[in-house]
Amino acid sequence: MKKYILTFTATLNILFAEFYTDRFLVYINNSETNFMLNEEIGRTNHKELNQKLDDVSALNIHQWLFNARATDRDGDIYLNRYYVVQFAENRQDIEWLVKSFLELSCITQSETMTINRPTYVPNDTRWNQQYGLHIIEADLAYDLWDIEGGEIPGQMSEGEIVVGVADDACDWDHPDLIQNIWQNLGEDADGDGTVLEGQGNSWDFDPQDINGIDDDGDGYVDNFIGWDFTGGGDNDPIYPSSSLSHGTSVAGCVSSMTNNSTGVASVGWSVKIMPFRCSDSGQYIDYGYNGILAAAQMGANVINCSWGGFGGGNQSVINTAYNTYGCIVVASAGNGGSDGNTNFDFHSPSGLTNVLSVTATGPNDNFGCWATGGETVDLSAPGENIWTTNLGGGYGSAWGTSFSSPITAGAAALVWSRFPSMTNAQVEERILTNTDYFSDMDGECQAGSLEGMLGTGRLNVYKALSAGVFPSLDISEVNYLNDSDQDGVFNPGESVKIKLVIANEEGWADTDYVVATMTSDDERITIIDSVITFPNGIPSGGSSFTLVDHFLVYAFEDAQLGDIPCLVQIQAGTEEPFYNIEVELDISLSLNQYGFPVDEVQIKSSPLITDVDNNGLNEIFYGADDGKVYGYMLAGYPQAGFPFEAEDNVRSSIAIGDVDSDGNNELVFGSYDNRLYIISALGQQEAVYWQPGIIEGPPALRDLDGDGDLEIIFTTQNGSSGDLFAIHHNGEDVAGFPAEIDEKMRVGPAVGDLDDDGVVDIVIVTWDDNIYALDAFGNIKSGFPVTSTNRFNCAPTLADLDGNGTLEIIAGNDSGLLHVLFHDGSEMVTFDTGDDIRGGISVSDLNNDGSLEILFSGYDDMVHVWNPFSEEELEGWPIDMGSNSLTGPITADLDNDGDLEVIAAIKSGTVYVLHHDGSPFSGFPANLPGTIESTPAIGDLDEDNNYELIFGTTQGLQVLDIKSDKGDLESWKMHRSNAYRTGTYGASFLSINQNNGSLPKEFKVSSNYPNPFNPSTKIDVEIAKRSHLDISVFDLNGRLISNIYNNNQLPGVYTFTWSGKDKTGQPVSSGVYFIQVKSGSNLHNQKVAFMK
Repeated sequence: MKKYILTFTATLNILFAEFYTDRFLVYINNSETNFMLNEEIGRTNHKELNQKLDDVSALNIHQWLFNARATDRDGDIYLNRYYVVQFAENRQDIEWLVKSFLELSCITQSETMTINRPTYVPNDTRWNQQYGLHIIEADLAYDLWDIEGGEIPGQMSEGEIVVGVADDACDWDHPDLIQNIWQNLGEDADGDGTVLEGQGNSWDFDPQDINGIDDDGDGYVDNFIGWDFTGGGDNDPIYPSSSLSHGTSVAGCVSSMTNNSTGVASVGWSVKIMPFRCSDSGQYIDYGYNGILAAAQMGANVINCSWGGFGGGNQSVINTAYNTYGCIVVASAGNGGSDGNTNFDFHSPSGLTNVLSVTATGPNDNFGCWATGGETVDLSAPGENIWTTNLGGGYGSAWGTSFSSPITAGAAALVWSRFPSMTNAQVEERILTNTDYFSDMDGECQAGSLEGMLGTGRLNVYKALSAGVFPSLDISEVNYLNDSDQDGVFNPGESVKIKLVIANEEGWADTDYVVATMTSDDERITIIDSVITFPNGIPSGGSSFTLVDHFLVYAFEDAQLGDIPCLVQIQAGTEEPFYNIEVELDISLSLNQYGFPVDEVQIKSSPLITDVDNNGLNEIFYGADDGKVYGYMLAGYPQAGFPFEAEDNVRSSIAIGDVDSDGNNELVFGSYDNRLYIISALGQQEAVYWQPGIIEGPPALRDLDGDGDLEIIFTTQNGSSGDLFAIHHNGEDVAGFPAEIDEKMRVGPAVGDLDDDGVVDIVIVTWDDNIYALDAFGNIKSGFPVTSTNRFNCAPTLADLDGNGTLEIIAGNDSGLLHVLFHDGSEMVTFDTGDDIRGGISVSDLNNDGSLEILFSGYDDMVHVWNPFSEEELEGWPIDMGSNSLTGPITADLDNDGDLEVIAAIKSGTVYVLHHDGSPFSGFPANLPGTIESTPAIGDLDEDNNYELIFGTTQGLQVLDIKSDKGDLESWKMHRSNAYRTGTYGASFLSINQNNGSLPKEFKVSSNYPNPFNPSTKIDVEIAKRSHLDISVFDLNGRLISNIYNNNQLPGVYTFTWSGKDKTGQPVSSGVYFIQVKSGSNLHNQKVAFMK
């Protein structure tokens, strides 16, 4: 948002921020879907909010933007959810009140209300209801006159600008019109300087001037203010009955008296109105073209025609007025067809040559698809709910292109009064080349596309007056330089140089000296250098930046992430009058990874970070609602071959693994197009499997049949039913599948050996309230299904909670009931949270006691860390996030302190990072743009030994760079635990024990012990100097089975344990494997044997 302040007085105005002390603004949380306001009592249906209003003695609460529609929004900020808390008197504690309301669960924003003072605002009582004048920036246009110094918009040092209003009739002695009614002093027979006399609401023609003579020789006798063409003609265009009210309303749009503390304002301010009665009964404009010609003959500069019909028209009258008399003719484009919808039919006189044809826009700068458009339309102007004058000295709201036209006519007159030496063609060009684009110009209505059908844009009288006279400056680019880590991103604890690129809009005046000054009241930063000087000026259509000069800003280390509001005042010119503009600039304080975010894509699948192409660097992959799968590398570069395009939404989180044992990884995912896709790391399609249901949950990869290849297991939904599929990489069904469960499944399966019998099992949950376990042959296992109390929208998780070698099943339903089942389906324990469990369930040893906790969140707004043995939350938990969550918590040691952190989020976009004890991680919570409807991922994208947090939102991919060394604790770092998306905890269990004693002098690796082994084996590694240590397990075909350790290590003697499990946490088959140990340039390989 920009606020333009033009200073034309002898001294430069210094502006200070002000705010009201008897009111402030709040925003009602989007989760409050049933929020209602009782306007009579000034209270709501929200008990907590009403209690707070009573406690602080608030007078009432009322809607701020009364005309905001439900569709009016900024991202996820809906304008109709802003409300004003009003007090009966000024409050000295207003800032404390503002902060205190943020403690309410229903409030997400609370802020003081700035008193925005345009340099001139008319004092007419209905000014704030006249949205049209604000949209066309009439208030800024008025400021081009020194009103307080005695200048009046629309008046000139010599002569006057007159607008002829050829209409049905006019209540010309209306108190808000009378002073702007044109007086024909050529008929002032007594020479007293007026042809009218009267006061208040009673005016008449001066009887001393009524002589029955055409004193000025214009062909009209005693035409003091205009003419009446009906009944043979007379000199009084007054209305004879209430059926002729149209012209009065039109005249008020042209030039109702402005700044007179009465009624309405007008764009014309003080330009004169020459009224004509052109209708016998009010049903038709019988003498419209007579009115056009008479107005031209009597000396009108601009003629308004808020009437017309489809077809016909008299071009000759128009040409005479335009070419002979030099008039500008403005006409309404028409109000659409008889069906009430927009048409593109020829309409006259608006469609005739030398006529400015004006169609109508609405309060939201929109085109409502009721007014006429077409190639003959020249521009658009406000035409809905227009407050203007009415009969009998009254006011009313009018609707139609009849009112778009006089607003434009008044604007043309105002421009001409500023540039009286211009021709009619030059004034028209200034109007038409300085309109504003609005989005519906590229839209469509029932009649077809609106492109090229609404003219050059929407009227902007300020631009029409200012273009080429003053510059039009704005900040076009902001650059952050010399931040501490040189990534171009402003982080907490950094000083940054901020450089601006300032642009001057095409068609406006050159400027020869520019100074930008930045201020901010935000306590998260301090501005060390607040001034940038552009000594060389900025030409029209050009831009400028400085090579050396810059703002210098420091952000405190504990500063909360998010936008920091600043105000930049830009002053141009070397002498008065100066040009000034204030630009609200948000400085982004963030942890964004260099090259990110990726915007303008809606993501509801969970991203994955892994080295898919085995080049030693991680990549990020995700599916989006545009039907594409995206891949990105370091610095935000797209992965070669991506995006890959499916035929519908991809909300199925991607699984990655070598499904065909060719040594290369594949990406596997489902889509709303009923297909399961297998593509290569280069985005090439390898196989597609079609079935009749959509695939929303992630597929899981697991060797079901022991052939060494990964099978693909996935669920579907087809209306109220669904199936469980297991297929080979070539698209063939695994024997026993699909298993016809015939129940809807929105989430993917969990896969693991439940009972430690060497056969892989599959666990699924359904919308029919059931938990199923099936074996690798598609048979439902004994003890299943287990029926719950509600449907499941959260995938099951498998983990060996009690350490007996079998896996427990963890599942949460839409009633908030968390089940923990033994492998045979019998109940171990339950936990009732009272509201939906969503997003995902993870497990981790958060308090380092050797026992796993269960982590989850959902619609109860909490992130839980629950011990299934004590049946209690860990101390410090749960944490109230204040709103619903669709995100499964994930864990990692972000700061290498030996404890896990928890990463969670709420749907509205707030990210929480919490230490193991529930205390907040520095810089968090933080808000991301868009909503978060999937679980994030954790990984090291740029190999800097820091973790990145990867979020998919409805506005793009966000990658946050944690600025501390990472730890290597076992944790749950992504949706479904691993890249195979098996939902099983226990991949690469790691035990590292550093022995005491002197440091080794060379690199050594012991034989593993025991060997053969079951269930685990150990090796001792001696490291002589600090190096990167990588310990991995491969099968005889060279495929990576597990990564035991991968991190920097100090010199010492270490013991590492391999538990005989692959990287998904599943036991490997009996056989011979290789353990490879790399330390710097040292390499060691040895065979190990696993026996069952």
